Amino acid sequence: MVIDYNFALRAFVALFAIVDPFANIPIFISILDRFGEGDRKVMIRESVFIAFIVLLAFTLLGNYIFQFMGITLYSFKIAGGILLLIIAIEMLFGRKTRTEISDDTLKEERENVSVMPLAIPLLTGPGAITTGIVLYDSAADTAGKLVLIACIFIVFLLSYIILAKGESIHRILGKTGNKVVVRMMGLLLSAIAVQFVVSGVGEAIMSYGAL
Repeated sequence: MVIDYNFALRAFVALFAIVDPFANIPIFISILDRFGEGDRKVMIRESVFIAFIVLLAFTLLGNYIFQFMGITLYSFKIAGGILLLIIAIEMLFGRKTRTEISDDTLKEERENVSVMPLAIPLLTGPGAITTGIVLYDSAADTAGKLVLIACIFIVFLLSYIILAKGESIHRILGKTGNKVVVRMMGLLLSAIAVQFVVSGVGEAIMSYGAL
């Protein structure tokens, strides 16, 4: 099995940037503040696991859903790239993107916050789902698809570690450090988003040219 390390790195960076556990630390802290330490650990573990399963399911089944709905992949690449670019720009300017979570979502009391809003849409939102589906289609072969699945697992494993140590990391980085990390992720994500759009436009031109 030949591994495309360039694809693996691109997949990992894209997924880690869009899941962005560092940016989610203060939100997790505020939401879980009213729970005990033991409950917080369990809820973080549950939310990361649920987010992983949801993203993996959409990554593997997204193309079948598109075929059923008659949506072309290049259309989704262009739309997804634009969505990711909006998220990236908001990250660069230090705004919490509305595509991930809204004020109403945070204020609304729910029976199980591990699912909503922690897992969905904070960790696995529209941007993460878009990224997973597009990357899965971009994989050249079965090895690439397996690498992508491994990247998703690693991203959520790191997210769990980061969020579990969230309070300590938040104190160490401070406000300035957290802002720097978020902006770096935003810059990387913007480049990946542009690449998605360029790829989608190229495929669309080829498709219409073949008609």
